[in-house]
Amino acid sequence: MAKPLKILIVEDQFVEANHLRLMLKKAGHSVIGMARSVPDAKYYIAQERPELVLLDIFLSGKETGIDLAEILKEDNIPFIYLSANSNEEVLNKAKLTHPYGFLVKPFREKDLLVTIEIAEYHQEHGIESSIRKELLFQKQLKTIVKKSGTWDDRVLNIVTSLQSLISFDLVMAIFYIDGKLSNQVLGYARTGLCEYQKIGIEELQNITALKESEINDLRNKSKVETEATFYNDKDFIKICDKTPIKKMIANSMNMKSNLMLPVPLSLHENGGLYLSFFSRQPNNYNKNHLTLCERLQQPLIYAIENLVSADKKLDQKNTVPSNTSKNVKIEGFESIVGKSPILLKLFDHIIQVAPADTTVLITGESGTGKESIANSIQQLSNRKSQPFVKINCSALPPSLIESELFGHEKGSFTGATERRIGKFEQANNGTLFLDEIGDMPLEMQAKLLRAIQEKEIERVGGNLPIKVNVRIIAATNCKLEKEVADGRFRLDLYYRLNVFPIQLPPLRERKEDIGLLARHFIAVYSAKTGKNVTEIAEDALKSLLSYQWPGNIRELENLIERSILLAKTDTIEHIPLPAFDETKINNTSNEWFFKTIQENEREHIINVLEKCNGRIRGAGGASEILGLPPTTLASRMQKLGIKRSHF
Repeated sequence: MAKPLKILIVEDQFVEANHLRLMLKKAGHSVIGMARSVPDAKYYIAQERPELVLLDIFLSGKETGIDLAEILKEDNIPFIYLSANSNEEVLNKAKLTHPYGFLVKPFREKDLLVTIEIAEYHQEHGIESSIRKELLFQKQLKTIVKKSGTWDDRVLNIVTSLQSLISFDLVMAIFYIDGKLSNQVLGYARTGLCEYQKIGIEELQNITALKESEINDLRNKSKVETEATFYNDKDFIKICDKTPIKKMIANSMNMKSNLMLPVPLSLHENGGLYLSFFSRQPNNYNKNHLTLCERLQQPLIYAIENLVSADKKLDQKNTVPSNTSKNVKIEGFESIVGKSPILLKLFDHIIQVAPADTTVLITGESGTGKESIANSIQQLSNRKSQPFVKINCSALPPSLIESELFGHEKGSFTGATERRIGKFEQANNGTLFLDEIGDMPLEMQAKLLRAIQEKEIERVGGNLPIKVNVRIIAATNCKLEKEVADGRFRLDLYYRLNVFPIQLPPLRERKEDIGLLARHFIAVYSAKTGKNVTEIAEDALKSLLSYQWPGNIRELENLIERSILLAKTDTIEHIPLPAFDETKINNTSNEWFFKTIQENEREHIINVLEKCNGRIRGAGGASEILGLPPTTLASRMQKLGIKRSHF
């Protein structure tokens, strides 16, 4: 049993709340209060901080349990939803608050206690994981200080060590010495899983088409925050209007959020290093990052002061070539090709969750590579040397799924001539991959939920429970929220699987990777077919980039294989794309529809930018042709997700 916890019950029905209290008391937990509304709950929390909150969604008063959940999340108090409501809109809102569990009324006492135990496990291991990461970072800092090397190399090492703690697409290091801004411009853009490109003054000039004096002028006009601060989405747009250098970076590199981490130095009066992290995700940073920054300050001050003492020539011209980058190969991602920011963010999530035994739910359209992601998680886990068992839930008739999962005894049904070991037992001490979990029959979902929660199964025709130790990875191309709302998928099973969700982007949202994927498949199928095809023509590649890819990576792979078979030289000159390449496919309904006004606007802006060779300002620039102020055009590009790679 889990250790006794101090629990707050937030439930507007007294009979249900009191029944919960009795169950918790019987299990050895203490109840610090029973609140009927959000204000009541705030009062109890102010009196005594609970270790867990059981939270109904609909409460007395104007505020809901979801409103309280936002406060609990900021205060790092774990909570479990209790609700009989499975409305899709409510479910989506609840999911965004990242609860530690969800219990559907009515529920058994055992369901309640198991869910609490799971919540406690994830809370403890989440904190332990964070502590381990921070201790590892401090250890890496000490190693960096002792190592010889250029200033740039050592700053890069610090930046790469921070990646596991702070997610970013670009980081700029800003130096102040005795209250004056250093002439040195140093930053690193993330270009791969462990690959970073140096961003110095020359790179900024190339990216922004501005002169060095113009960039320095923007830097001098920009105020640097002296306290840890973050800006997301609209707040980021507002701060960019006040900070010219941030606006330049946001517009030229499509950044949408920012976190400032100041590292004040005692070696110089009014001096310090200020790390400015940028992300292309609009809501990448939160209040937890601010407390993290506070904890990281002292280790960073120690490291930077030691580095500055060893090398005080910060303003000397850098002798390191401008293409300095770091490229470290990490095992476990061999089957995944791409370097787009959205894919790199996905890699970070995989690295984060793989070592734990946490249940993972992988969602995404057909052909996006869900099985490859499952393989990577298993390969990077502590169970990589143990069995990895896969089952496709949509490929089996309902009558056989139970036998496949749990096995059966001899004579348990007609045709059962011998005992059969099921997938759960086969995967014992290892990992079980449940593909197309959304297609599992409703009656089997209850049995699967019990097997996952209680970690035991019964073979069909058997009467003895069998203990199993299995990590679950599930995948689906269904919208499970809609399946729950329509009564085809159990809400409690959904939340039990959705402990760590990973949403795979469709290929049309990571077009930066299409060239890499195409060349990868050319190499694979050239070797398989024995044909000497090594290149793809520029026009053929452009046709791939303009296509919408309803079948995603699988469709691209099939088209490349076909193109290699049809190729007459060592270069693919033409890709036989389907005739409906100007339509967008809705993966869930298999219906097509014409482009929206926003899609047409996006395409038009990209076409104009291509004609102007990417130039936005000045005579003959895109803003002049479109009849828009440059700032308005930059804002539209940001809203429509137009990046430099698109033109």
